[in-house]
Amino acid sequence: MNKSNLRRELMIISKKYGMRYQKPRAIMQQSSSTLTLDEVCPTWATKLKVGLTIKDRRILSYDSKYCLVGEAWGFTGRHAGYYFAPLIPFIGCWTCIKYGKYMGKLSREKKTCKTDDFQPLITRFLEHWNQKHKHVTESLNDIRCIYFS
Repeated sequence: MNKSNLRRELMIISKKYGMRYQKPRAIMQQSSSTLTLDEVCPTWATKLKVGLTIKDRRILSYDSKYCLVGEAWGFTGRHAGYYFAPLIPFIGCWTCIKYGKYMGKLSREKKTCKTDDFQPLITRFLEHWNQKHKHVTESLNDIRCIYFS
């Protein structure tokens, strides 16, 4: 797939799920520092700052590939073993799946869902991400810079 086709596919996916397509940011310079939500999940960080729509809450509740955890993994579904359970221990992460389910449950249960409701859960997710999967964000940034620079 060439550069223009990949960019077009990303824009189609972004429009389909109500996400704003963003050009990649510069590669993080210090790999020893902890990553923030803006670095791990820039689309969802923006949505949480602005406020979640009903469509955003539905994505958090039912679509693991495009939820906050899915964005951290690059919208690939890899964290869920590409939806094939026996692969999860080898290429995915059960803890990330649990965080995604907790966020989905929280967005389903609360009728008036506020951004502050997610903050403790997001903080714990970022601690886990920085301990176990920081390299994923760095490699995704490398790939994005190659394709979109």
